[in-house]
Amino acid sequence: MSRPRPLSSARRVLRRVVRRRGPAPRTPGRPGGPVVTDGPGRGPARAPVPAAPPARPDHAPAVEARLGSRGPTLSERVVTSVRQLLGEARVGEAVATGYALLADPVGRPLGHLVLGIARRSVSDAEIAWQDLSQVGQAELAALAAEDWFVPAFEFAPQVAGEMLRRVLDEQRHREWTGTQLLLVARAAFAAQDGEAVRAVVASVTAGETPQVAASRRHELLDLLEWLPGGRYRAATPTLESTVRIGLMNYRAPGPGSRNVGDWIQTLASTGHLVRHANLSYVADDPELLRLVQDLAAGVRSERVLHDTPRATVQVVEVHRDGMALQDLPQPTWVPTFGWFLHPVTGQDHLFPFADAVRPIFISFHVNKPDMLTPAAIDYLRRYGPVGCRDWQTVALLQAVDVPAFFSGCMTTTVDTVVPPGPAEDRTEVAHIDVPGGWDDAVVEQSITGLRSLSFAQNLELARQWVDDYARRYHTVRTSRLHSNLPSRSVGCTVEFTPKNRSDVRFGGLIDIDDEAFEAIRHGILDKLAAVMGLVLAGAHEDEVYARWQEVCAADVEVARTTLDAMHLDLAEPVPVPGWPGAAQHVVVVDLGPGEAAHLPGLLRALADRLPPASCILVSGDETLKAGPLPEVGVPVTLVNRTTAELAELGEHGARLRDSTMRREVLLALAVQSAPDARRVVVLPAAVLLPDDLPALFDVDLDGMPVAAPADPRRGRRQLAGLIRSLSSRQGDDAAGALELVAAASRDADMLRVPFDPVVLVADPAALRAAGLERVVPLMLRYGATFREALNIVLGGRWTALATRWATAAHLQTPSADAEVVTYRVGARPWSDLVTARQEAWHAQQPTVR
Repeated sequence: MSRPRPLSSARRVLRRVVRRRGPAPRTPGRPGGPVVTDGPGRGPARAPVPAAPPARPDHAPAVEARLGSRGPTLSERVVTSVRQLLGEARVGEAVATGYALLADPVGRPLGHLVLGIARRSVSDAEIAWQDLSQVGQAELAALAAEDWFVPAFEFAPQVAGEMLRRVLDEQRHREWTGTQLLLVARAAFAAQDGEAVRAVVASVTAGETPQVAASRRHELLDLLEWLPGGRYRAATPTLESTVRIGLMNYRAPGPGSRNVGDWIQTLASTGHLVRHANLSYVADDPELLRLVQDLAAGVRSERVLHDTPRATVQVVEVHRDGMALQDLPQPTWVPTFGWFLHPVTGQDHLFPFADAVRPIFISFHVNKPDMLTPAAIDYLRRYGPVGCRDWQTVALLQAVDVPAFFSGCMTTTVDTVVPPGPAEDRTEVAHIDVPGGWDDAVVEQSITGLRSLSFAQNLELARQWVDDYARRYHTVRTSRLHSNLPSRSVGCTVEFTPKNRSDVRFGGLIDIDDEAFEAIRHGILDKLAAVMGLVLAGAHEDEVYARWQEVCAADVEVARTTLDAMHLDLAEPVPVPGWPGAAQHVVVVDLGPGEAAHLPGLLRALADRLPPASCILVSGDETLKAGPLPEVGVPVTLVNRTTAELAELGEHGARLRDSTMRREVLLALAVQSAPDARRVVVLPAAVLLPDDLPALFDVDLDGMPVAAPADPRRGRRQLAGLIRSLSSRQGDDAAGALELVAAASRDADMLRVPFDPVVLVADPAALRAAGLERVVPLMLRYGATFREALNIVLGGRWTALATRWATAAHLQTPSADAEVVTYRVGARPWSDLVTARQEAWHAQQPTVR
C-alpha cells in the first residue's frame, strides 16, 4: 500500500487511531486493488472492494490509556498537528483524525473539538458549532482558542462568555498568540459582551500572554475604545453651525484600512463640499479643520459654485465601518461611497448606520452580498436611489428591489481639489502595484502605517499622492482602481492592468473612453451639487431626498433598461438522448475519478432498495476497465463520452477537453434524459444508502422543481455570491462577466442560500418547465459547474432536503437519524482514513462476482 508524505511527530502519536484499524482486505483475484486518490493532499492509496466488513481489533482500551496518561499534553499535540494539516490543505486527514477520536469514549470530546476546528475551515460556522458545542472542558476550549470561541460567541454568547472567564481565571490562555486573543475579543465584541472584551485586554496588559506582539496589543487596546465609554463611542460635540457634514475615515472595531485609495475617495468627496463658496467651517479637530479650509482655498476655479447660501458647516469625522456605533450630532449628512461593508469583527457588518446619519448614496459598492440583511435593504430603499460605483452592484440592488443606478467612482472628481499641473513639468512614469523599469517610480498603495496616523494626516497624504499624479507623472501604469481613476482625473495617461478584468468592482469602470469618463465625473458633480445646495440651506430631509429622487430618476430608468437588455450568451440547447426509457424512478449515479472499482457493489445495493419501475444511469468520465457491469435485476445505462456523443456540443465544446468539465456536463445530460419519469434522484457513487430508499423518491418538493441540501460549504451563503464567483472567472471577458451578472440576477432570489446537488430529488417535468435545457449551454459558455448552472437556472426555486437525506461526512458530522451519508469530497469510505459510518458502508457493499 502506498503512503502519503511522512507524518509529523505529533501525528505519529495518533497513527494507530487515525488509520483504519486492521489490515485492508483484498479483492479476490485482484491483489492490492485499484489505485485511487483519496482527496486533496492525499497521495495514492490502495482501495480494495471488500467481500465483507473488515474485522477490526478494538484498540479503544489502549487509546483510553494513552489519552488518560498523557492528558492535556497529547490533546495539545493533536490540535497542533490538526492545524498543521489544515494549513497544508490536508483537510481530509484532519477530519479523519476527529472521526478516529470520536470512536473512542475517552477521546470523544477531543474528537468533537478536532472536527469543529476542521469544519470551521471548510463548512458553515453553524455546522462547526454543532461539534464544538459538545466540548465543555475549559482545557479543550482553550486549546482551540478562536476556533472554539468565535462560533461560540455567535451561536451561544452566554456559554462563550462563561467559558472565556473560566479560561482566563485558570490561566489557560497563556499560550494564545496576539492574533488569537484579538479574534476572540472581536467575537465577544460582536456579541456585545463588553466585559469579556475588557477581560481579554486586561490579561494582555497584565503580562499574562507573553506571545502578543506590539501591533496586536495596540489593536486590542483600540478595540476597547469602541466599547461604550470609549473615545470612538463618545458623543461628537455639537458645535455652533448651520449644518453638519460627515467626512469618511476608516477606523473600525476590526482592522482599519491601510489603502491610500480610501482616503483619496474621501479627498474627492470633500471637493463636493468645499466647492460651494460662502461657507465657513468648524470642527472639534483643529488639524482636520485647517486641512478642509486649505482645500477650500485651492478649489479648481471652474468648479467653484458661487450661487450658494452662506452657512457654517461643522465638519464631522465619521467611520465607514464603524458609523453605526458613533454618537453623532443630529442630523449629520454623509456622502456615502466606497466598499460597503467590511465584516469588522469577522462575522458581522455594522449596517444600517446610526440614527443621526443622513446618507447620500453615491459611488456605493457592495462587495459581500451578505451585508444585505432585510434591515439593510429597507434602509437603502428609504434613502435611495443608490448611486453605485459599478454595474454589478446596480444589478444586485435592483434584484432586491432597491432603486439603483450606475454613478461610477467618486475619485473621478478629485481634480476639484487637486487641479492638474503644467504638462511640461510632468516628466515621469509611475508604476503603482505593477512592475516597473530601473528608472521608474514603483510604489505600493497599501501602507500598514496608515492605521496609526490621524485622519487629517491620512487625508494630507492622499492629497500629496494625487498631487504627484497631477504634477510629476505623465503616465501611470497600475493594477489599482484608485490609482487608475484619480490619476486619469488629473490628466495622466493611464495603463490599467488589473489582475482580473472580470473583478466585480470594475463593471462600467474598465475600458471606458474619455466621453464615458467625463459622463461619470459630471454626473457625480451635478447630482451632488443639486442636493448639497439644499442641505447647506438647511432644508428638511424630506425635501432633500425628494430632490435626490428627482435628479436620479432618469438614471434609475436607464439602469433598468440597460440591465434588461443584457442576456446570457448561450448556444443552442443540446440534444439529449432518452436513455431511461419508460422508467418512473431514475437514479443518476455521479461516478467520480477512482470510484469505478466500487460501482458494482453500489449497483447491487441500489437494486435491492429501488422501488418498482426503476432504472439506473451511471454518469461519469471514467473508463470501466473491469469488464461489463454485473446484472443486478434493474436496467443500468452508462452515460459517458461515447454514449453522449459530446462532439456535437457546438462552438464551446472546447471546454470538454477538461475531464472535470466533461464529468459535470455528462451529469447534467443524465439528469435531463428522463423527461417522462416521475422522479429523478441524483446520488454520488461514494454513498451510504438508506434501507428505505423509496422514501427519498417520495420527498415532498413543495411545488418546486427540485429538493436538495443547502450548500454546507464555507463562503457559499447566497446565490448572489455564486453568480459573482462565476462572473469573476471570466478573465479577460469583462463584458461577458457583466452580462452574466445582469442576466442571472434578473428575477432570481439573490439572497437565498444555493443548494448542492450532490443529492438531488427532481420532478423532471417541473425542471423542464424551469429551463433545464439551458444548463449545459450555460456550463459550456461560462465554465460553470453543474451546481452553479442549475442554481442559476432555477434562481432560488428549490426546496430544502432534510439533512438526514444528505449528510456530507467530510463537511458535517452525521446525526443519529442520518439516512444518506455522502463521501463525494474528503476521505472515501474504502480508503485507509477513518470517516463516518465506514463500517456501515462496507456492510452495504455486497460481494461482487
